[in-house]
Amino acid sequence: MKSSHLIMAGACVLMLPLSSFADLGPIVITPTRTEQAQNNSSATVYLLTADQIESSGVSTTSEILRGIPGIQVDDLFGNGSQVNISVRGFSSTANANTLVLVNGRRLNYSDTASPDLHHILPRDIERIEVLVGSAGSLYGDQAVGGVINIITKKSVDNFHQVSTRVGSFDYRGIDFSSSRRLAPSLAYRLSAGTFEADHYRDHSAEENASFSGVLEYDKDANSFFIELQEINNDLELPGALLEDEFKDDPTQINPAFSNDFRNEDTRVFRMGYAGDFGAHRFSIDATRRNTDAEIFQSFRDNPSETAGFDDRENNSINPKLSGSLFTGIEIPYVGGIDLEEVDYALEIPFVFFGLPGETTSSNEQESKSLYFQINPRLSEMAQLTFGMRRTDVENDFIDGTAYPDGGDYDDDITVAELGLAYYVDQQTRITARLDQNFRFAKVNELALAAAGDILDTQTGDSFEIGLDLTRGNTQVIVSIYRLDLEDEIEFDPTVGPDFGFGPTGLNVNLDKTRRDGLTLSLFSQLSDRFGLNTEIGIVDAEFRSGTFKGKNISGVSDAIAKLRGDYRINDSFMTYLEYNYSSPRYAQGDNANEFGKIRSITVYNAGIVYQYKAWEVNFRVNNLADEEYAEFVTNNGFGAAYQPSPERNFMITAGYSFE
Repeated sequence: MKSSHLIMAGACVLMLPLSSFADLGPIVITPTRTEQAQNNSSATVYLLTADQIESSGVSTTSEILRGIPGIQVDDLFGNGSQVNISVRGFSSTANANTLVLVNGRRLNYSDTASPDLHHILPRDIERIEVLVGSAGSLYGDQAVGGVINIITKKSVDNFHQVSTRVGSFDYRGIDFSSSRRLAPSLAYRLSAGTFEADHYRDHSAEENASFSGVLEYDKDANSFFIELQEINNDLELPGALLEDEFKDDPTQINPAFSNDFRNEDTRVFRMGYAGDFGAHRFSIDATRRNTDAEIFQSFRDNPSETAGFDDRENNSINPKLSGSLFTGIEIPYVGGIDLEEVDYALEIPFVFFGLPGETTSSNEQESKSLYFQINPRLSEMAQLTFGMRRTDVENDFIDGTAYPDGGDYDDDITVAELGLAYYVDQQTRITARLDQNFRFAKVNELALAAAGDILDTQTGDSFEIGLDLTRGNTQVIVSIYRLDLEDEIEFDPTVGPDFGFGPTGLNVNLDKTRRDGLTLSLFSQLSDRFGLNTEIGIVDAEFRSGTFKGKNISGVSDAIAKLRGDYRINDSFMTYLEYNYSSPRYAQGDNANEFGKIRSITVYNAGIVYQYKAWEVNFRVNNLADEEYAEFVTNNGFGAAYQPSPERNFMITAGYSFE
């Protein structure tokens, strides 16, 4: 808060009514897992529309999420291929504490790897709904900080689009999408694209090709769909830099990483049915997702000799019943079963201090959940939310070091939520909400724990109060929250075996942790031509007991702010300017707060959009000031390791639509 950058952003908030992605009247799905004409739950939800996404000018989905209050985006390579998306104050375990969905389907894996945001192109997105805050009773495992639900475009009548992109670092890409109604009840949507780029750093080239197709049948009160998707992504891995190397030349790599890569293939098959039965609607969907990766990964100054693999298979079935009950008052409800089965296998050869070794692990996990939520309207002004979930999980895993003979990890948990939404008028809503959350230890966390120890399930309580209001051309969303966790799962570099160069580190259950915070989002259309948006997230994340009592949780910025102004020049041209700020933070792993905070990050972006009839051209410049920075920095006791972010760069996208 002492930074001049944050003071400037705060002053803007005081002087002007600014951003919000939400409004009290859009169709939303995420807060109740059912489509509703407005957010009738007690949850705080931000909504990004297709128009906002298109006008943003960004080329990756992770970039769209920057600036949403309470969200911290850490891009490992600066190209959107591997990112940590944190909601409400997480860092190294962000991907295990933030649930990411696409059309309600989980993108998270059974390990702590990044969800496949890189495989979802902005042009295919209809809207993004972000439920900030715990949602354990409705969504279960990993919905600790919040839920991000990406909803893709539906099939429409006879619409086709082709676009091409060129940009810095030899970026070249082309995309095509097609939607057509084959019969009154039958339609399809296809999307295909490919791109290649050298990216910012040496040895960080990428080649990507993707295809997705959906066939939809909709007649009377019944609908059915089949979806196919395939993505092939080849990415060179440049590795981290020491501080002196980062300052000298952030594009360089250590020679040990010169052969490292990750080549990944993903295939998705999904099908579903939904039908109405009076005041009730039954739906069921089934998904099979396979992700196979060949990996060549080295330690610094110790190049690996051979490649390994990382294979994942996720299968899920999700039947659900929703509707309304009438018992004197109307009670909207949703209830269902979530069944998930995961197979995971990892084998990574390595060389460490001249000694060859191998990391191997596997896991077969089954998860079964039963949940419900009701939203009775208590009066014209008050609506209650109540829900519960019971989850059972079974793991059968093997780790080459900690559990060479295998191990079992079974657990069950029951959580609940209670909330109240009070409507002062049609455009003013006050909310209060208590939600219990949990997450099970991921397979790679179990593998890197003390031999013979099983990590406990992380549990927590989230309490928040919120305000949504609209006044003329101004929209405001404010939320104040407290998130208390027990047995938070985290990597601790100060423990573990010592082979003469310090502890190796282990995954552990931490003592009690707490996150107190505020999110503020305001929007104002100041004139017919000029609109101003501001989003601010403030969080105090700290340890409440144990060795690190009173210390800040590493890797978390305690303040993130975004200010954006949009100006429409005429009917064809629109321009914008963005200001993004992240406050200083301790490097990931420095939970003892020993090495001082890494400096704050300030980035300016700008662009111009041209639209005329069927043509659209988008020109965007990122990092206008050509700032040298790294938003992904670790320090596990061996010194800071930097993953540099790109300096000034641009992207031009030109698209043509036709029937």
